[in-house]
Parts: sequence; C-alpha cells; structure tokens
Amino acid sequence: MEDGNLKTLFLFVDESGNFDFSPKGTEYFVLTCVATTNPIYQREKFLSLKYKLLGEDIEQEYFHATEDKQKVRDVIFSLIEEMKDFEVHSVVAQKNKTNWSLYTKIDAQEKEGERGIKFTKKQVEEKFYTQLSETLICWVFRRYRDFQNTTIDKIIIIFDVLFNKTKQELVKKHLKGYFKQKFGIVPYIYFHQGKSDINCQMADYCGWAVFVKWERNEIRPYKIIQGKIKSEFNIFEQGEIIYYEYNKKTTPPPIQ
Repeated sequence: MEDGNLKTLFLFVDESGNFDFSPKGTEYFVLTCVATTNPIYQREKFLSLKYKLLGEDIEQEYFHATEDKQKVRDVIFSLIEEMKDFEVHSVVAQKNKTNWSLYTKIDAQEKEGERGIKFTKKQVEEKFYTQLSETLICWVFRRYRDFQNTTIDKIIIIFDVLFNKTKQELVKKHLKGYFKQKFGIVPYIYFHQGKSDINCQMADYCGWAVFVKWERNEIRPYKIIQGKIKSEFNIFEQGEIIYYEYNKKTTPPPIQ
C-alpha cells in the first residue's frame, strides 16, 4: 500500500516443521514469508479458484498445502508462479545443529526441606522462533530499503497463529524493540489464522515447497515457484557441532 512515495511493507510469515528437537522430530524448521507492498494485487484469482472448486463439488474452505488435493496444489503453484509484485524469502534451520540454549531454559531452585539446588528444564521454542523471525524480517526489510531503494514508513507483519498469548507477546516485544533500536521503526505485528488471508495461504504454500525440498529432497513444487524465491538462508550452515543424530542421515538438497 502506498502514500505518495511512502510504502507499507507487508510480511506474511508461515512455518514448516516442528519444535521437536530430537531424532523423532523433523530434520529442518523453515520460516518463510511472502513480502509485498501491494497485498491485494491479483489476489482475486484465488477467490475465483475457490468458487470454481466449490462448483465442482470440491470442499475448499481455504488453501493449505499439506491438506489440499494434488490437482489443487498444482493450480495454486501455477497461480503463484504467474503472479507479480511479491517476493518469497526463507530461513532454514537444521535442527540438530541448533544449540540447546535457543530452545531450552534451565531454572535453579533450592530444594524444600533439604540442602542443595534443584534444576528443572523446560522447552522455550518461542526463543528459537524469535531468532529465526528476527533474521528473516531484518533481511527482507534491508533488501527493500537498501537494494530496491523503497521508502518504507510502515511494516505490518502477520504470523501464523502459534503459541499462547503470553509467548506471542514475548515475540512481539522482542521484534518491536529490536526494530526500533536498529531501524527507528516499530512494526505492527499480529498472529492470525492462515485461513483468514490469502497472503498467509500463499506463504503456507511457498514455505511448504521450500520445506519439502530440504526435508524430503522433493523439488517439484519448489522448481515451479523458484523464480519467486529471492533468498533461502541456511542459518546454521557453518555450524560444526551436531547435537544429536537422526535415524536417517541429514543431507541438504542438491543445488539447482
């Protein structure tokens, strides 16, 4: 959206993978955003497709890559490939290279009625998520501001619904504080159901394509939208410590 020479940057963020940091979990966690300054341009194509499918007796309330039929996926990826005025960016984390301090908190308490200290451990996946979000969003903002010479006066970030309200507020507080200190701008941040916005559903599809490329070496959907993917940052690529092994060997996908 534009106001004279000023633009609002919209970032629709979706995640793929899980927060199980063990051999039983996904090998990768991928955070993907659809970035645009015009979130309504050509989006009516998705509504047209939805109503067309309903007329063919296909129950299609909204679009979700892991649940949609293959014929629907094919059409959605073709639409995304044809559309203009947006970019796709991803941060990819190989989870067994993730230091435990990014997702675990250790609390120390005195033992009741006896001497000594009791240590308890709990998972704080919002810390890991916030780190990836910061990396992704800062890179996209810099790209628009510095490399595309776009004057951004507002940033609106819409995440998929994750966590409880308390954890959501922690994510918001960190990102707002970081952006204010780093760039002098405070983003508007929301957690919305993916079904509420077609841009969120686009982020889901694009994120899924990147995720299955890394997780399963499945590159067919990725290749369809490859021209839209402007960055794909393997955040722990230089990491040398493997904290646990998977049942199957982790192998990054071939370079295309």
